[in-house]
Amino acid sequence: MKTSKPVICAIMVALFTVSLFSALLTHAQTPLVTPGRLYVLGSSTIYPISSQATTAFQSHVLALGSPFTATTVTLNDLGSGAGLNALKDNPPTADIAASSRSGANSGFYGTTYPLSGSTITNPQEFLIGYDSIAIVVPATNTWLSQASASQVADLFRTTANGNNVPLYATWGDWANAQVPPVTLPTGVASQTIGRIGREYSSGTFDGFNTFFLNAFGYNMAYNVQTEQTAGNWLPSNYQPLTSNANVMTAMRQPQNQYAIGFVGLGFVQNDLGASHPNGIIPLSLYNPTTRTYISPSVANVKGGSYVTDQSTPATIIRPLYYFMDGIPSATTPDAVKSLWISFIKAHDDYLVNDGFITMNRIDFAGASSGNPNRSVGTQTVPDGIVDFEDLVYFANAWIEYYGPNHLLNPYADISGPNGLPDGKIDFNDLVAFANGWIAYYE
Repeated sequence: MKTSKPVICAIMVALFTVSLFSALLTHAQTPLVTPGRLYVLGSSTIYPISSQATTAFQSHVLALGSPFTATTVTLNDLGSGAGLNALKDNPPTADIAASSRSGANSGFYGTTYPLSGSTITNPQEFLIGYDSIAIVVPATNTWLSQASASQVADLFRTTANGNNVPLYATWGDWANAQVPPVTLPTGVASQTIGRIGREYSSGTFDGFNTFFLNAFGYNMAYNVQTEQTAGNWLPSNYQPLTSNANVMTAMRQPQNQYAIGFVGLGFVQNDLGASHPNGIIPLSLYNPTTRTYISPSVANVKGGSYVTDQSTPATIIRPLYYFMDGIPSATTPDAVKSLWISFIKAHDDYLVNDGFITMNRIDFAGASSGNPNRSVGTQTVPDGIVDFEDLVYFANAWIEYYGPNHLLNPYADISGPNGLPDGKIDFNDLVAFANGWIAYYE
């Protein structure tokens, strides 16, 4: 394993510096809901990533031994809002909430802790990767293959907030409003435009709202704590479904052949080619800078060309998170929560296999979490840059691990003797961090 001695020396200096000037933090620890079982509930976008990991993770836990015990992983894909609400249930019904919405964006964070009606005292969010939003139509749709984000908003929205009246009731209404007017196949003009997507609490809906509704003045933000949506810009025939998989299934049904929908990017990667094997076509979106239509692919999202057509175009990309309450002690079986997050982060292939976008494993910090209570929670999150803030974060995690509470921060458990996280923060992780730093700056 290639390692730079100067880099390791710099890290050791940082560890020493932080130990001198940073007081050890006391974190609340929430035990497992059920001993021997890990409940990872929430986002249907993240569900395919989690499900790939389940069997290998259970074997990994067994191989590690004490303090870890045989652990069965239980998943669901009921949506980000459902996962965050399960975490804040009193008592909690989730150990980890999978969410494609940040804590600040979902309204999950409170100004005081514990959260109202909950036992959560120390919410922690950990970024694991990225996704995007794809606008989809059935493969039988021969008249719509590309659009701008603002045109997508018009296909979904009502004429006024809360009136349930669609801007375009039929495909004929839509076609006649285009410049120049669109010629439709025989029999299509009179067909009602169906609208299919996710329920309001889902992270996929939040992404759709962010880039296709709120971006053009039609905000429908959902708050996890109040369980309320701000505004209603969707017609009465909008179908809010509980998972991305359900949206894909619904879009293939004969009764929905005149519908338009949206899903997470990872769910349409097999349908980017001409054959459309899953019967779904993702629309290309207009890029106002290049004046071309860009397909929703991982490469185009990472390259920044898959954008909205706002006055300042925004890349359509959204983060994927795991949440938990507190950071568990490495000396207890509850550390399996941190180990799960570390294990997922150690496997880029889990994201790549399902069409998601990976992140740098040593990018820990640099951006604000948006938690208004500065005394608790993860107050810094990855910012896409590897720099001194990540070094300080790693140093803090190291010190907390060797402090009286032996806290196991999942970001800092990067590696182990066999290259996988091992529930410890030690020299293996120091070397992995140093090598990651060197690779970033090469």
